[in-house]
Amino acid sequence: MENNEKKMTSYERKVLAKEEAAKREKKKAALSIIATVAIVACLAALLIVVPFVKSREKFKEYFQINNESVSELEFNFHKTTIINTNATYLQYFGMSSIEDLDTMVYDEKTGLTWADYFTERAAESIKENRALIADAKAKGVDLDVSDEYKTYIDEIKTLATQNEMSTDSYLTALFGAKERELKDIIKDNLAAVKYSEYLYEQNEATDADAQAEYDANKNTYDAVDYRVLAFTPEIPKDADEATIKTIKDENKAKAEEMLAKIKAGEDFETLCATYAPEDQRTNYADSETDASLVTGESSSFAYGPYSKWLFEDARTEGEMDIYTDEATDTHYVLHFIKRYMPENILDSIKQDLTYNAVMDYVAEVSKDYTISDPDDNLPTL
Repeated sequence: MENNEKKMTSYERKVLAKEEAAKREKKKAALSIIATVAIVACLAALLIVVPFVKSREKFKEYFQINNESVSELEFNFHKTTIINTNATYLQYFGMSSIEDLDTMVYDEKTGLTWADYFTERAAESIKENRALIADAKAKGVDLDVSDEYKTYIDEIKTLATQNEMSTDSYLTALFGAKERELKDIIKDNLAAVKYSEYLYEQNEATDADAQAEYDANKNTYDAVDYRVLAFTPEIPKDADEATIKTIKDENKAKAEEMLAKIKAGEDFETLCATYAPEDQRTNYADSETDASLVTGESSSFAYGPYSKWLFEDARTEGEMDIYTDEATDTHYVLHFIKRYMPENILDSIKQDLTYNAVMDYVAEVSKDYTISDPDDNLPTL
């Protein structure tokens, strides 16, 4: 039987990747804080959006924010930008074309597809941008983006040349319009980016803030190193109750036997090559793979049934024990090596605290901005 206390299934990997992608996408797209190179994603990107909008219709109203019109062109610009920024992450889920976004579900509870998600995200991004620009003007913050716009267009020209296209042809392929038609939309986005960067500077968390957050929530941030081997009973489908009990008892006895040996000083890794399921012993015997060793695991990404055990305050370095998962009658032989503060975790906490402060501010300044959709172009909002 497969020992899966360390090896995730492909589905589990996708779930974790999806969660991580969502977090990163939120941080990158929520304020349109996207590096210029990312904004002008290469035409070779698999998930590039081709906005099939007739020339005479692209300036037509698509929806409204506070009763002010948002054109289909502006909407396509934001949606295309956000999707291309996340193209790499989307490929983790097996998406390699725009059509996949319409068919692959993002939220199992609501049935929303990834296409629905990016449609909503683009509309929200435009709303937040408008709120940010208005707030910046009210505060007298300089929003001149002449230099940023030149950098943007220069990058477009470089990419267009690499693809043997003119600048306008490249922009049309990306966003459905030429530079003169996109100029104000691009500048507004760059202005929101500039103000967002200003807000990050104004709200930057201190080292003391990060240390206080770490001290108050060590279980969230600490990492652990440990060794583990699962003993799962292999029970035939036609086994009777007596046989099942015997198999379970023998399985438990093997786990206890291994625990006794490691407590007596025998090497955990070496014992795994004897006690692991036969089809996996080669992996455990190979010192390079060292399949029993788990390092740098945090509580947020710990998925074994023994995860809470690992992060209990009572754990001591070098502790050895058996954790039993009653639901599966699996016995996990565990050697807790150490718990520690991961390298650079305080920097990461500072970034998160700053991000949260900025997001709170954006929510506050944009709370009076509402999206209305008279033509039902945003059906999920």
